[in-house]
Amino acid sequence: GAASVLGAALAISKLQPEGVEAHFVVAACENMINERAIVPGDVLTASNGKTIEVINTDAEGRLTMADALVYCDQEIGCERIIELSTLTGACMGALGTSMAGLFTEDDNLAK
Repeated sequence: GAASVLGAALAISKLQPEGVEAHFVVAACENMINERAIVPGDVLTASNGKTIEVINTDAEGRLTMADALVYCDQEIGCERIIELSTLTGACMGALGTSMAGLFTEDDNLAK
């Protein structure tokens, strides 16, 4: 995910498309085990005030990504957000390793 974002930043900086303002946000977190680790049943509050119940302890990346999406929306004010995480293993299971899944309601953005 983060490597894809950095690669896109490099490509767009070289292409310099006219009329395009692009922001690149990498949501990174550390996965540590200690007495403050999250456990199933914990309820966390995201940066936008929404609460999230932890069902799976492998949630650090998803929670960090959620806050990054809120940041892009509320702080930067992005018109469009393209999220490139590697958190969707189901896509890889369905499509294999030679293509990526794409979800959008905007056909022009998909092109």
